[in-house]
Amino acid sequence: MYKRLLSALLLAVFGLSALLIPTGADRYQMWYRDQVAVLMYHHIHDQDTSSSTITSKLFRDQINYLLAKGYHFITLQEFKQYLAGASVPDNAVLVTFDDGYESVYSHAYPVLKELKIPAVNFIITETLADPKGTMIPSMSKEELTRMSHETNFIENQCHTNASHRKLDSGEAALVGRETVNGVQETDEQYRSRIYNDAAACASNLSPLQELPVDTVAYPYGIIADEGAEMYSKAGFRYGFTIIPQMATRDADRMHIPRINAGSPWITPERLHTTLKRRAVAQPQASASVRLTEAVDHLGGAVTDDGQSVTIRSDNRVFSGSIGSRRFKSASSVVELSEPVRREHGELVIGLSDLERLLGREVTYNRSTGQIYWRQEPRILTFQDSKSHQGGTP
Repeated sequence: MYKRLLSALLLAVFGLSALLIPTGADRYQMWYRDQVAVLMYHHIHDQDTSSSTITSKLFRDQINYLLAKGYHFITLQEFKQYLAGASVPDNAVLVTFDDGYESVYSHAYPVLKELKIPAVNFIITETLADPKGTMIPSMSKEELTRMSHETNFIENQCHTNASHRKLDSGEAALVGRETVNGVQETDEQYRSRIYNDAAACASNLSPLQELPVDTVAYPYGIIADEGAEMYSKAGFRYGFTIIPQMATRDADRMHIPRINAGSPWITPERLHTTLKRRAVAQPQASASVRLTEAVDHLGGAVTDDGQSVTIRSDNRVFSGSIGSRRFKSASSVVELSEPVRREHGELVIGLSDLERLLGREVTYNRSTGQIYWRQEPRILTFQDSKSHQGGTP
């Protein structure tokens, strides 16, 4: 009886594990392509509770689950390059945090640093004067500086300076007209207030990192058209909302959508399901490059005798026949998804196949023909962080 009970219990545990642990094949599954899921979080805390607070365990579980399912996390700089025409990995994800709570530094940053997950902090910069004096403690200048200098994948951007609030009318400060002593501000005064607030936010954050401060996440996810125009005049080029959609190159740069991931009822499985459902059906544009030119730009070389081709890059050498999907090295065989072929006299290879042969991810901009190694997330020291330029080629 005891043995049967133990066997049943083991079967139940293994069965449950099979449901929770992604298979190895999932890591190579394409859930979507040429689009980005921008995730929104707020408070990561193990005691506080709210509809926008999750525990550090749930945050870690979400990230690990997405990694196991084959998602690729990108930096804000890579996202900007994508909007300008560059490629991103399949299943691309950008992680963002609103409000600048200290819990991001104490509870989320250790996970981001350990797993090398890029992220953006959207900061309410008026809190920098007294970060521990806010109702929920905020991050200090020192903490923000440390994150942006210890890594090449964490950066800080604006969540306004002093406009994360509601007016007496109930409208968001970025949208409504403020009333002072019974007098409502004029349109010109409104535009001046928004412009000055945007400029103050950028001025407060710029000393804390080398990267430009040119991105805002709007409080409550909303902005008036005039307000967005004022942010643009103040030097901002990108604005994030809370419209729950995937981000594509068609997105208005000042109205970029984001998907909420920071609620306690969003399990890792539910988040994965949400991203699959939000994926945008798009025509699959050819993701092929001219082989010789691409490898040459990446510092390698290609030799072609008309029948076969050899690709050399760093310590990797692969050879195969033109028109074949099978390429061999001295120690391994790689089966490509498409054959290497010749088009208009040029050898052509699929971008993902090129990455498999080279053993590293690359970024390719179809509009410019530029190709370069994708920046690898690194933990930096304060001495070498000054050379960090955000992954530009």
